[in-house]
Amino acid sequence: MRKHLLLTLLSALLLSLPWYENFSGLLLLVAFVPLLVVEHDFAKSNRRGFWKYAWLCLLLWNAATTWWICNATFFGMVGAFIGNSAQMLLVVWLFHVVKKRAGSAVGYAAFVVFWLAWEWFYFDAEITWPWLTLGNGLAKDIKLVQWYELTGALGGSLWVLLSNLLVFFIVRKQQANLLNFRAARVEKIMLAALIIAPCCYSLVRFYTYKEAENPCRVAILQPNIDPFNDKFGGMSVQEQQDIIFAQAESAATDSVDYVIAPETAMEGNLWENSIEQNRIVLRLKSFCAQRPNVNFVTGATTYYLFGEDEDAPPTARPMRNSSLRYEVYNTALQADGSGHDVQRYHKSKLVVGVEMLPYPKYLNKIIGKFAIKLGGASGGLGTQKERVAFTSDNRKFRAGVAICYESIFGQFYTEYIKKGANVMMIITNDGWWRNTPGHRQHLRYASLRAIETRRSIARSANTGISAIVNQRGEIVQRTSWWTRATLSGAINANERITPYVKHGDVIGRMAGVALPLILLYALARRCKRPKSKATPAPIGV
Repeated sequence: MRKHLLLTLLSALLLSLPWYENFSGLLLLVAFVPLLVVEHDFAKSNRRGFWKYAWLCLLLWNAATTWWICNATFFGMVGAFIGNSAQMLLVVWLFHVVKKRAGSAVGYAAFVVFWLAWEWFYFDAEITWPWLTLGNGLAKDIKLVQWYELTGALGGSLWVLLSNLLVFFIVRKQQANLLNFRAARVEKIMLAALIIAPCCYSLVRFYTYKEAENPCRVAILQPNIDPFNDKFGGMSVQEQQDIIFAQAESAATDSVDYVIAPETAMEGNLWENSIEQNRIVLRLKSFCAQRPNVNFVTGATTYYLFGEDEDAPPTARPMRNSSLRYEVYNTALQADGSGHDVQRYHKSKLVVGVEMLPYPKYLNKIIGKFAIKLGGASGGLGTQKERVAFTSDNRKFRAGVAICYESIFGQFYTEYIKKGANVMMIITNDGWWRNTPGHRQHLRYASLRAIETRRSIARSANTGISAIVNQRGEIVQRTSWWTRATLSGAINANERITPYVKHGDVIGRMAGVALPLILLYALARRCKRPKSKATPAPIGV
């Protein structure tokens, strides 16, 4: 029907707009309402085919918000659209089925629980792309989501889902009682409380939150080396390093505590087996030795060669003309002038199809060679089990360094703080998406991570936007897109632990427990059959 198609398109539009700069994330509070109206009509008339409208809505939402993936890989874009929207469809379809089998009350509860459980599960799935987590859509509205320090982004998702349901209930009751303005009175009061209470808390928190003065002075480098034409072939490794060190020399004054270079800034046979003798590491240490207060944090591609008696993981690659195997890492390094060994961290949330293949034990041998190259190396990369916090020589600052995609995962990001990080850094290379909403969305997500953890962020992007983000999530300094630049400023270190850092995604865990219970209840209702009544015997027999 034309009505259902228009409502489906309206939902897709309302879901998509919050990921664009000029639109508020508050649109998400009503974005599902048109689709819920479509679902209600199909369920009421006992018609089939709702899934077609749902998938159209979800597919359009994915396409409208993450189309920029095509600048790196067309097939990766198609895979992301279909795979992500199909999982969303499964959530919505299950809600539709449960509602039909177990009634509206359980069904609408299932809508909230299933969606939250899916987002929570998606954060740790083998194949993961949680870019469109509903709570992320509020990333521009930092004055209204300061309560993420309590709940994380899943709290925003819960807020969105509950608001949509209440608005939908109000619309339905008001339609049935057009002249009765008291219709859905309880729902209206609940909706007002649901929206006003978190916003008031957030506004008060935003304007009263004070950072403790503990300045860490940073010099952030944005070398702007074109990832398509220069980074991996058009410009020599030596030329790229010269650009970065020239920037560092001009920015590293006596008062600077950290110089920060972006993801995979350093290339060139960085074997971890002998990394202290590598010429790049020696150059980093020499730079710091001339500036005793400076710590140099940079991205790098590093390698580790496994000995014959070592067990190599499935992601390890065979050495040419040898029985030995080696691992490739997307690494963050910290060097200083104290003579200590460089500190290392390996990126551990990897982009599917770009830096890793799911189930590498089985797929690496089959399709590993087709993995696209969007970092220092192509194919599956190695990871590490735990986060680390780089320590400065005076122990005053402890820096967590999230590498690119890792800044999307809220609970994962908190692990740096649990390891002692009192300041955070994000190093990335967002130029793959060109001048599209992609790199701007990625920047905005840093604001959410700052609020959740109350850790200031120094963000170094090769060709994206480098920035300083304070503990309230404000982007207080930023560079321009596609320019070679340095950014100097200060971020305050913080030792306090937020409830979200301490407890993580409680909302997701609760939804994960509730999901199977709802499914079992719906299944029990499905299996239950009404007792047949005995047929009375004919009179006179």
